[in-house]
Amino acid sequence: MIGGEVKWVREQAELEFAADGTLLGAFGTTQDITERKQHEQARQEADRRKDEFLAMLAHELRNPLTPIVNAAQVLAMLNLEEPHVRWAQEVIERQAAHLTRLVDDLLDVSRIARGKITLKTEPAELGTMVRQSAEGVRAALEAKGQRLELRLPEAPVHLRGDPVRLVQVLVNALDNAVKYAPNGAAVDLTVAVQGKEAVIQVRDQGCGIPPALLQRVFDLFQQGERRPDRPDSGLGIGLTLVRRLV
Repeated sequence: MIGGEVKWVREQAELEFAADGTLLGAFGTTQDITERKQHEQARQEADRRKDEFLAMLAHELRNPLTPIVNAAQVLAMLNLEEPHVRWAQEVIERQAAHLTRLVDDLLDVSRIARGKITLKTEPAELGTMVRQSAEGVRAALEAKGQRLELRLPEAPVHLRGDPVRLVQVLVNALDNAVKYAPNGAAVDLTVAVQGKEAVIQVRDQGCGIPPALLQRVFDLFQQGERRPDRPDSGLGIGLTLVRRLV
């Protein structure tokens, strides 16, 4: 404490000893790093507030989404023959489901950042989870006229993991491939066993990732350049969720 104010300092010293261990001399420096520490604390506080805001935003967005989904399902049960009404119902249901997934991902990213997510590991079969993931992106594939090529080992692959979260990881990885691959292209998902590990590879025929973005592509809200042919490129949270869950 200097003049009643708390200061952060960094000290360094060099000592010189004789052959018999006698201290001959010492030289040291003290550097005031208070400003740097204050910037670090301010950044940490900003990150904490951001995480709290994301959690609050996700919760608030879920409130109106639930009745929208329910209303779309009620319309579907009415079996109305009017083509325009049927089209509107399908659009509402499809887009509401997409928004719900975005909100859920946003909420999960916030939970992970605050250390409030728990993995529930149990015995599971990887092929089953891969097929569930494929079903999760089926509508997106059909909308772009794409096809998903699955390559699985002949024998079942048994592992311990959280099936719900692993499916979520695969769906986000596949969804990212679907978004950036051109219409009519193929998206490949390959599963291989290497020793005691299962290796999953997702490959698409998109434009690739610019070298400058490679180091940040898994960071929150990071995306490649938005283009007119990719209006649905999302919020930049899917790959962040993939890495943090894995």
